[in-house]
Amino acid sequence: MPQTNVRVPQITSVKTAIRLFYEKIEIGNQDILTLFGKMGGRKILLLKRAAKEQMDEDEVPNMNALYVNTKSAYKAWGLDIKDLKERYRELKKLDS
Repeated sequence: MPQTNVRVPQITSVKTAIRLFYEKIEIGNQDILTLFGKMGGRKILLLKRAAKEQMDEDEVPNMNALYVNTKSAYKAWGLDIKDLKERYRELKKLDS
């Protein structure tokens, strides 16, 4: 379990979270801002640090020092892709 203590903000939208998960193998600062909305650089740093700790635990190599693995990041931040997909399906039903 990651050791970095960081309060994870609300995602901007379920659709955005799903799209980023499937679109990007690794995510950087701009992707994190897209996912969570406006925040300071320190907050982004803490979120990335928690993700990197999860990457170490998952034994996922870091391909780029400025990015974190998307799957490990979501895991570290408590974002369950299966739950997000189910929520998105339900939202689409409500819109039709």
